[in-house]
Amino acid sequence: MNSTSPHRKFEPFTYKSLEALKRKINELQLEIPISLNVDILKENVKINGRITPNRLAIQPMEGFDANKDGSPGKLTKRRYTRYAEGGVGLIWFEATSISENCRSNSHQLMLTDKNIKDFKKFVSLIREKCNATLRSLGYKEESILILQLNHSGRYSKIKGKKHPIRAIRNFELDTALNASEKDGYIISDDEINTVEDDWISKAELAEEVGFDGVDIKACHGYLISELLASRTRKGSIYGGKPLENRSKLFLAIIKKLKKKTSDFIITSRLGIYDGMPYPNGFGTEEKENQKFPAPFDLSEPLELIKNLYKFGVKLINISSGNPHYKPQLTRPYDIPVRGAQKPNEHPLYSVNRLIKLTSMIKDQIPEDMVIIGSGYSYLRQYAGNVVAGLIQNKCVDICGFGRMSIANPNFPKQLFQNGVIDKQKICITCSKCSELMRAGNNTGCVIRDPQYKKYR
Repeated sequence: MNSTSPHRKFEPFTYKSLEALKRKINELQLEIPISLNVDILKENVKINGRITPNRLAIQPMEGFDANKDGSPGKLTKRRYTRYAEGGVGLIWFEATSISENCRSNSHQLMLTDKNIKDFKKFVSLIREKCNATLRSLGYKEESILILQLNHSGRYSKIKGKKHPIRAIRNFELDTALNASEKDGYIISDDEINTVEDDWISKAELAEEVGFDGVDIKACHGYLISELLASRTRKGSIYGGKPLENRSKLFLAIIKKLKKKTSDFIITSRLGIYDGMPYPNGFGTEEKENQKFPAPFDLSEPLELIKNLYKFGVKLINISSGNPHYKPQLTRPYDIPVRGAQKPNEHPLYSVNRLIKLTSMIKDQIPEDMVIIGSGYSYLRQYAGNVVAGLIQNKCVDICGFGRMSIANPNFPKQLFQNGVIDKQKICITCSKCSELMRAGNNTGCVIRDPQYKKYR
Protein backbone atom coordinates (compact mmCIF):
# COMPACT_ATOMS: atom_id res chain seq x y z
CA MET A 1 0.00 0.00 0.00
CA ASN A 2 1.61 3.31 -1.05
CA SER A 3 1.37 6.82 0.34
CA THR A 4 -1.06 7.96 -2.36
CA SER A 5 -3.80 5.48 -1.33
CA PRO A 6 -7.04 7.45 -0.70
CA HIS A 7 -7.09 6.94 3.08
CA ARG A 8 -3.46 8.03 3.33
CA LYS A 9 -3.96 11.39 1.66
CA PHE A 10 -3.11 14.57 3.53
CA GLU A 11 -5.31 15.51 6.49
CA PRO A 12 -4.70 18.12 9.21
CA PHE A 13 -4.33 17.22 12.90
CA THR A 14 -7.87 17.03 14.38
CA TYR A 15 -7.52 14.46 17.19
CA LYS A 16 -9.35 15.58 20.33
CA SER A 17 -8.21 12.61 22.41
CA LEU A 18 -5.53 9.95 22.56
CA GLU A 19 -8.19 7.42 21.56
CA ALA A 20 -8.97 9.42 18.41
CA LEU A 21 -5.29 9.41 17.50
CA LYS A 22 -5.13 5.63 18.08
CA ARG A 23 -8.11 5.10 15.77
CA LYS A 24 -6.44 7.06 12.97
CA ILE A 25 -3.16 5.18 13.45
CA ASN A 26 -5.04 1.88 13.18
CA GLU A 27 -7.02 3.09 10.16
CA LEU A 28 -3.78 3.99 8.38
CA GLN A 29 -2.27 0.64 9.42
CA LEU A 30 0.76 2.34 10.96
CA GLU A 31 3.19 1.05 13.59
CA ILE A 32 3.15 3.94 16.06
CA PRO A 33 3.07 2.63 19.65
CA ILE A 34 1.33 4.55 22.41
CA SER A 35 1.98 4.27 26.15
CA LEU A 36 -0.26 5.72 28.85
CA ASN A 37 2.70 5.79 31.25
CA VAL A 38 5.52 8.19 30.34
CA ASP A 39 7.75 7.57 33.39
CA ILE A 40 10.37 5.85 31.21
CA LEU A 41 11.25 9.31 29.86
CA LYS A 42 12.70 10.17 33.29
CA GLU A 43 15.34 7.41 33.08
CA ASN A 44 19.01 8.14 32.48
CA VAL A 45 21.06 6.80 29.56
CA LYS A 46 24.76 5.92 29.40
CA ILE A 47 26.68 7.50 26.52
CA ASN A 48 30.40 6.79 26.10
CA GLY A 49 30.91 6.53 29.84
CA ARG A 50 28.79 9.63 30.45
CA ILE A 51 25.20 9.69 31.68
CA THR A 52 22.45 11.91 30.34
CA PRO A 53 19.85 12.44 33.09
CA ASN A 54 16.74 11.64 31.06
CA ARG A 55 15.57 10.44 27.66
CA LEU A 56 14.58 13.79 26.14
CA ALA A 57 16.77 16.00 23.98
CA ILE A 58 16.63 19.37 22.27
CA GLN A 59 17.29 19.02 18.54
CA PRO A 60 19.46 21.54 16.67
CA MET A 61 17.41 24.27 14.97
CA GLU A 62 19.10 27.44 13.72
CA GLY A 63 17.86 30.72 15.16
CA PHE A 64 19.54 33.15 12.72
CA ASP A 65 20.32 35.34 15.73
CA ALA A 66 24.10 35.17 16.23
CA ASN A 67 26.27 38.26 16.08
CA LYS A 68 28.05 39.04 12.83
CA ASP A 69 31.30 37.58 14.21
CA GLY A 70 29.52 34.28 14.88
CA SER A 71 29.28 34.66 18.65
CA PRO A 72 25.96 34.00 20.43
CA GLY A 73 23.62 36.99 20.23
CA LYS A 74 21.08 38.20 22.77
CA LEU A 75 18.29 36.06 21.29
CA THR A 76 20.63 33.06 21.02
CA LYS A 77 21.25 33.22 24.75
CA ARG A 78 17.54 33.71 25.40
CA ARG A 79 16.58 30.60 23.38
CA TYR A 80 19.12 28.31 25.01
CA THR A 81 18.37 29.62 28.49
CA ARG A 82 14.72 28.69 27.88
CA TYR A 83 15.77 25.22 26.74
CA ALA A 84 18.02 24.82 29.78
CA GLU A 85 15.25 25.78 32.18
CA GLY A 86 12.90 23.21 30.63
CA GLY A 87 14.44 20.15 32.29
CA VAL A 88 15.91 18.36 29.29
CA GLY A 89 18.94 16.10 29.81
CA LEU A 90 20.73 16.72 26.52
CA ILE A 91 20.90 19.90 24.44
CA TRP A 92 22.10 19.53 20.84
CA PHE A 93 23.25 23.01 19.85
CA GLU A 94 22.39 24.23 16.37
CA ALA A 95 24.49 24.17 13.19
CA THR A 96 27.65 26.19 13.77
CA SER A 97 29.72 27.03 10.72
CA ILE A 98 33.28 25.76 10.43
CA SER A 99 34.33 28.84 8.39
CA GLU A 100 33.14 32.21 7.11
CA ASN A 101 32.77 31.14 3.47
CA CYS A 102 30.35 28.29 4.20
CA ARG A 103 27.89 29.98 6.54
CA SER A 104 24.20 29.51 5.73
CA ASN A 105 23.57 33.15 6.64
CA SER A 106 25.37 36.11 8.16
CA HIS A 107 23.77 35.43 11.55
CA GLN A 108 24.74 31.76 11.83
CA LEU A 109 26.81 30.74 14.83
CA MET A 110 30.51 30.34 14.02
CA LEU A 111 33.18 29.40 16.56
CA THR A 112 36.54 31.11 15.99
CA ASP A 113 39.77 31.90 17.80
CA LYS A 114 38.49 35.46 18.25
CA ASN A 115 35.18 34.68 19.97
CA ILE A 116 36.30 31.90 22.33
CA LYS A 117 35.61 34.00 25.43
CA ASP A 118 32.05 34.72 24.31
CA PHE A 119 31.40 31.03 23.69
CA LYS A 120 32.91 30.01 27.04
CA LYS A 121 30.55 32.38 28.86
CA PHE A 122 27.64 31.10 26.78
CA VAL A 123 28.32 27.41 27.44
CA SER A 124 28.93 28.08 31.14
CA LEU A 125 25.63 29.98 31.42
CA ILE A 126 23.59 27.26 29.71
CA ARG A 127 25.23 24.47 31.71
CA GLU A 128 24.57 26.32 34.98
CA LYS A 129 20.90 26.91 34.11
CA CYS A 130 20.41 23.37 32.87
CA ASN A 131 21.96 21.71 35.91
CA ALA A 132 20.03 23.93 38.32
CA THR A 133 16.77 22.86 36.67
CA LEU A 134 17.77 19.21 36.71
CA ARG A 135 18.60 19.39 40.42
CA SER A 136 15.19 20.96 41.08
CA LEU A 137 13.64 17.94 39.37
CA GLY A 138 15.58 15.54 41.59
CA TYR A 139 18.38 14.57 39.19
CA LYS A 140 21.96 14.09 40.34
CA GLU A 141 23.41 13.70 36.83
CA GLU A 142 24.45 16.78 34.88
CA SER A 143 23.37 17.82 31.40
CA ILE A 144 25.21 16.90 28.20
CA LEU A 145 25.85 19.68 25.69
CA ILE A 146 26.69 18.79 22.07
CA LEU A 147 27.72 21.33 19.41
CA GLN A 148 26.78 20.67 15.79
CA LEU A 149 29.55 21.66 13.36
CA ASN A 150 28.56 22.16 9.74
CA HIS A 151 29.60 23.15 6.25
CA SER A 152 26.46 24.49 4.55
CA GLY A 153 27.49 23.18 1.14
CA ARG A 154 24.94 24.05 -1.54
CA TYR A 155 23.10 26.22 1.03
CA SER A 156 26.06 28.53 1.64
CA LYS A 157 25.65 32.28 1.29
CA ILE A 158 28.14 35.13 1.08
CA LYS A 159 26.93 38.59 2.14
CA GLY A 160 23.35 37.37 1.98
CA LYS A 161 23.60 36.05 -1.59
CA LYS A 162 23.40 32.41 -2.60
CA HIS A 163 26.81 30.89 -3.14
CA PRO A 164 26.22 27.13 -3.36
CA ILE A 165 29.30 24.96 -2.82
CA ARG A 166 28.03 21.74 -4.35
CA ALA A 167 29.41 18.22 -4.14
CA ILE A 168 27.53 17.32 -7.35
CA ARG A 169 25.18 18.85 -9.89
CA ASN A 170 21.55 18.25 -8.98
CA PHE A 171 19.15 20.04 -11.31
CA GLU A 172 16.10 19.12 -9.21
CA LEU A 173 17.53 20.72 -6.06
CA ASP A 174 18.81 23.77 -7.92
CA THR A 175 15.33 24.30 -9.37
CA ALA A 176 13.68 23.95 -5.97
CA LEU A 177 16.11 26.48 -4.49
CA ASN A 178 15.95 28.88 -7.45
CA ALA A 179 19.70 28.46 -7.85
CA SER A 180 21.41 28.73 -11.20
CA GLU A 181 24.29 26.49 -12.23
CA LYS A 182 26.21 29.74 -12.61
CA ASP A 183 25.89 30.37 -8.87
CA GLY A 184 28.71 28.96 -6.75
CA TYR A 185 30.78 25.98 -7.85
CA ILE A 186 31.53 22.28 -7.45
CA ILE A 187 33.93 21.80 -4.56
CA SER A 188 37.30 20.33 -5.53
CA ASP A 189 39.11 17.49 -3.80
CA ASP A 190 41.81 19.96 -2.73
CA GLU A 191 39.24 22.18 -1.03
CA ILE A 192 37.67 19.17 0.66
CA ASN A 193 41.09 18.44 2.20
CA THR A 194 41.10 21.97 3.62
CA VAL A 195 37.56 21.55 4.90
CA GLU A 196 38.67 18.46 6.82
CA ASP A 197 41.27 20.54 8.65
CA ASP A 198 38.67 23.21 9.45
CA TRP A 199 36.36 20.64 11.01
CA ILE A 200 39.15 19.25 13.17
CA SER A 201 40.28 22.65 14.42
CA LYS A 202 36.72 23.79 15.25
CA ALA A 203 36.02 20.55 17.11
CA GLU A 204 39.10 21.21 19.23
CA LEU A 205 37.85 24.73 19.95
CA ALA A 206 34.45 23.31 20.93
CA GLU A 207 36.11 21.14 23.56
CA GLU A 208 38.14 24.10 24.77
CA VAL A 209 35.06 26.30 25.32
CA GLY A 210 33.32 23.63 27.37
CA PHE A 211 31.03 21.51 25.18
CA ASP A 212 30.81 17.80 26.02
CA GLY A 213 31.00 16.73 22.39
CA VAL A 214 30.64 17.65 18.74
CA ASP A 215 28.33 16.53 15.99
CA ILE A 216 29.90 16.25 12.54
CA LYS A 217 26.71 17.10 10.66
CA ALA A 218 25.86 14.61 7.92
CA CYS A 219 22.22 15.23 7.11
CA HIS A 220 19.69 17.42 5.28
CA GLY A 221 21.66 17.90 2.07
CA TYR A 222 24.60 19.84 3.50
CA LEU A 223 28.14 19.08 2.34
CA ILE A 224 28.86 15.73 4.02
CA SER A 225 25.29 14.57 3.42
CA GLU A 226 25.56 15.43 -0.27
CA LEU A 227 28.92 13.69 -0.54
CA LEU A 228 27.35 10.50 0.85
CA ALA A 229 25.08 10.48 -2.21
CA SER A 230 27.69 11.65 -4.74
CA ARG A 231 27.71 8.66 -7.08
CA THR A 232 27.80 11.04 -10.07
CA ARG A 233 30.93 12.83 -8.83
CA LYS A 234 33.49 11.68 -11.39
CA GLY A 235 37.28 11.50 -11.10
CA SER A 236 37.21 12.22 -7.37
CA ILE A 237 38.42 10.26 -4.37
CA TYR A 238 35.29 11.59 -2.61
CA GLY A 239 32.70 10.32 -5.07
CA GLY A 240 31.54 7.56 -7.38
CA LYS A 241 30.03 4.16 -6.81
CA PRO A 242 31.96 2.98 -3.70
CA LEU A 243 30.58 4.13 -0.35
CA GLU A 244 34.21 4.08 0.82
CA ASN A 245 34.86 7.11 -1.41
CA ARG A 246 31.63 8.95 -0.62
CA SER A 247 32.14 8.59 3.14
CA LYS A 248 35.88 9.35 3.00
CA LEU A 249 35.70 12.93 4.34
CA PHE A 250 33.19 12.05 7.05
CA LEU A 251 35.12 9.06 8.38
CA ALA A 252 38.49 10.84 8.15
CA ILE A 253 37.20 13.61 10.43
CA ILE A 254 35.72 11.10 12.88
CA LYS A 255 38.90 8.96 13.01
CA LYS A 256 41.19 11.93 13.60
CA LEU A 257 39.01 13.34 16.35
CA LYS A 258 38.67 9.98 18.11
CA LYS A 259 42.46 9.68 18.17
CA LYS A 260 42.79 13.09 19.80
CA THR A 261 40.39 12.56 22.70
CA SER A 262 38.77 9.84 24.77
CA ASP A 263 36.32 11.72 27.01
CA PHE A 264 35.01 14.17 24.43
CA ILE A 265 31.93 12.80 22.63
CA ILE A 266 32.25 12.50 18.85
CA THR A 267 28.90 11.99 17.20
CA SER A 268 26.79 12.89 14.17
CA ARG A 269 23.29 13.86 13.19
CA LEU A 270 23.05 11.48 10.28
CA GLY A 271 20.55 11.50 7.46
CA ILE A 272 19.92 7.83 6.74
CA TYR A 273 17.40 8.38 3.94
CA ASP A 274 17.02 11.48 1.78
CA GLY A 275 14.26 10.24 -0.50
CA MET A 276 16.09 11.34 -3.65
CA PRO A 277 15.91 8.78 -6.49
CA TYR A 278 19.01 6.89 -7.55
CA PRO A 279 21.75 7.85 -8.42
CA ASN A 280 21.47 10.95 -6.20
CA GLY A 281 19.83 9.35 -3.20
CA PHE A 282 21.41 8.04 0.01
CA GLY A 283 19.52 5.24 1.72
CA THR A 284 17.39 4.68 -1.37
CA GLU A 285 17.05 1.71 -3.71
CA GLU A 286 19.63 1.56 -6.48
CA LYS A 287 17.12 1.47 -9.32
CA GLU A 288 16.73 3.86 -12.24
CA ASN A 289 13.63 5.94 -12.98
CA GLN A 290 12.27 6.03 -9.42
CA LYS A 291 10.01 8.87 -8.32
CA PHE A 292 10.29 10.90 -5.11
CA PRO A 293 10.23 9.62 -2.43
CA ALA A 294 12.23 6.65 -3.68
CA PRO A 295 11.89 3.32 -1.83
CA PHE A 296 14.42 3.08 0.98
CA ASP A 297 17.35 0.71 1.25
CA LEU A 298 19.33 1.10 4.48
CA SER A 299 22.23 -1.17 3.57
CA GLU A 300 24.65 1.74 3.02
CA PRO A 301 23.54 3.77 6.07
CA LEU A 302 23.92 0.64 8.20
CA GLU A 303 27.38 -0.04 6.80
CA LEU A 304 28.35 3.54 7.58
CA ILE A 305 27.00 3.42 11.14
CA LYS A 306 28.78 0.14 11.83
CA ASN A 307 32.03 1.76 10.64
CA LEU A 308 31.38 4.67 12.99
CA TYR A 309 30.91 2.20 15.83
CA LYS A 310 34.26 0.55 15.01
CA PHE A 311 35.90 3.96 15.35
CA GLY A 312 34.35 4.41 18.80
CA VAL A 313 31.22 6.45 18.02
CA LYS A 314 28.51 5.38 20.48
CA LEU A 315 25.88 8.06 19.83
CA ILE A 316 23.98 8.80 16.59
CA ASN A 317 21.17 11.30 16.07
CA ILE A 318 18.96 9.98 13.24
CA SER A 319 17.19 12.16 10.69
CA SER A 320 15.99 11.92 7.11
CA GLY A 321 15.03 14.02 4.11
CA ASN A 322 16.03 17.56 3.22
CA PRO A 323 14.09 20.40 4.91
CA HIS A 324 14.86 22.65 1.93
CA TYR A 325 13.15 20.15 -0.38
CA LYS A 326 10.05 18.10 0.49
CA PRO A 327 10.38 18.86 4.22
CA GLN A 328 7.69 16.36 5.26
CA LEU A 329 10.39 13.68 5.27
CA THR A 330 12.25 15.63 7.97
CA ARG A 331 9.52 17.34 9.96
CA PRO A 332 5.89 16.40 9.24
CA TYR A 333 3.53 19.37 9.36
CA ASP A 334 -0.05 20.61 8.96
CA ILE A 335 0.66 23.80 7.05
CA PRO A 336 3.49 24.13 4.49
CA VAL A 337 5.64 27.22 4.21
CA ARG A 338 4.04 30.02 2.23
CA GLY A 339 3.94 29.22 -1.48
CA ALA A 340 4.55 25.49 -1.06
CA GLN A 341 2.10 22.66 -1.71
CA LYS A 342 0.76 20.24 0.87
CA PRO A 343 2.46 16.82 0.60
CA ASN A 344 0.62 13.96 -1.06
CA GLU A 345 0.74 11.81 2.07
CA HIS A 346 -0.86 11.89 5.49
CA PRO A 347 1.42 13.54 8.10
CA LEU A 348 1.08 10.49 10.34
CA TYR A 349 2.48 8.42 7.48
CA SER A 350 5.46 10.80 7.42
CA VAL A 351 5.88 10.38 11.19
CA ASN A 352 5.66 6.61 10.82
CA ARG A 353 8.38 6.59 8.15
CA LEU A 354 10.82 8.34 10.47
CA ILE A 355 9.92 5.98 13.31
CA LYS A 356 10.32 2.91 11.11
CA LEU A 357 13.66 4.00 9.64
CA THR A 358 15.04 4.78 13.09
CA SER A 359 13.85 1.48 14.59
CA MET A 360 15.33 -0.48 11.67
CA ILE A 361 18.72 1.06 12.44
CA LYS A 362 18.33 0.51 16.18
CA ASP A 363 17.47 -3.16 15.60
CA GLN A 364 20.69 -3.88 13.69
CA ILE A 365 23.43 -2.15 15.66
CA PRO A 366 25.21 -3.01 18.96
CA GLU A 367 23.14 -2.39 22.08
CA ASP A 368 25.59 0.11 23.53
CA MET A 369 25.21 2.51 20.60
CA VAL A 370 22.66 5.14 21.66
CA ILE A 371 20.16 6.28 19.05
CA ILE A 372 18.28 9.58 19.15
CA GLY A 373 15.12 9.85 17.08
CA SER A 374 13.27 12.83 15.64
CA GLY A 375 10.10 14.05 13.94
CA TYR A 376 7.78 13.89 16.99
CA SER A 377 6.57 17.50 17.25
CA TYR A 378 3.68 16.83 14.87
CA LEU A 379 2.13 14.62 17.58
CA ARG A 380 1.51 17.67 19.77
CA GLN A 381 0.19 16.94 23.29
CA TYR A 382 0.33 13.19 22.61
CA ALA A 383 4.02 13.18 21.69
CA GLY A 384 5.05 12.02 25.17
CA ASN A 385 2.80 8.97 24.94
CA VAL A 386 4.27 7.98 21.58
CA VAL A 387 7.94 8.50 22.45
CA ALA A 388 7.45 6.58 25.72
CA GLY A 389 5.97 3.74 23.68
CA LEU A 390 8.89 3.81 21.27
CA ILE A 391 11.45 3.64 24.06
CA GLN A 392 9.57 0.84 25.82
CA ASN A 393 9.57 -1.12 22.55
CA LYS A 394 13.32 -0.50 22.13
CA CYS A 395 12.79 1.37 18.86
CA VAL A 396 14.96 4.26 20.06
CA ASP A 397 16.87 5.34 23.18
CA ILE A 398 16.38 9.11 23.38
CA CYS A 399 13.74 11.25 21.68
CA GLY A 400 14.66 14.70 20.39
CA PHE A 401 12.36 17.65 19.78
CA GLY A 402 13.02 20.69 17.61
CA ARG A 403 9.88 22.68 16.80
CA MET A 404 8.20 21.69 20.08
CA SER A 405 11.16 23.07 22.02
CA ILE A 406 10.86 26.41 20.21
CA ALA A 407 7.13 26.65 20.91
CA ASN A 408 7.21 25.14 24.39
CA PRO A 409 10.68 24.80 25.94
CA ASN A 410 9.10 23.56 29.18
CA PHE A 411 7.68 20.40 27.59
CA PRO A 412 10.14 18.10 29.50
CA LYS A 413 9.03 19.50 32.88
CA GLN A 414 5.40 19.10 31.86
CA LEU A 415 5.95 15.44 30.97
CA PHE A 416 7.96 14.70 34.11
CA GLN A 417 5.60 16.48 36.50
CA ASN A 418 2.19 16.08 34.87
CA GLY A 419 2.62 13.14 32.50
CA VAL A 420 1.45 15.17 29.51
CA ILE A 421 2.49 18.18 27.41
CA ASP A 422 0.33 21.27 27.94
CA LYS A 423 -1.93 21.41 24.85
CA GLN A 424 -2.24 25.18 25.19
CA LYS A 425 1.49 25.53 24.50
CA ILE A 426 2.17 22.89 21.86
CA CYS A 427 3.73 23.38 18.45
CA ILE A 428 0.94 23.34 15.85
CA THR A 429 3.33 22.62 12.93
CA CYS A 430 2.30 25.78 11.07
CA SER A 431 5.79 26.15 9.45
CA LYS A 432 6.04 29.81 10.47
CA CYS A 433 9.43 29.18 12.10
CA SER A 434 10.65 27.72 8.81
CA GLU A 435 9.30 30.74 6.93
CA LEU A 436 11.30 33.02 9.23
CA MET A 437 14.46 31.01 8.50
CA ARG A 438 13.89 31.16 4.76
CA ALA A 439 13.43 34.92 4.98
CA GLY A 440 16.66 35.27 6.97
CA ASN A 441 14.89 36.60 10.09
CA ASN A 442 15.51 35.75 13.74
CA THR A 443 13.65 32.50 14.26
CA GLY A 444 11.17 31.53 16.93
CA CYS A 445 7.55 30.52 17.47
CA VAL A 446 5.19 33.22 16.21
CA ILE A 447 2.22 31.49 17.84
CA ARG A 448 3.51 30.88 21.39
CA ASP A 449 6.38 33.32 21.94
CA PRO A 450 5.56 37.06 22.28
CA GLN A 451 9.10 37.85 21.11
CA TYR A 452 8.12 36.82 17.57
CA LYS A 453 4.42 37.79 17.41
CA LYS A 454 5.18 40.60 14.94
CA TYR A 455 5.73 37.89 12.29
CA ARG A 456 2.22 36.40 12.61
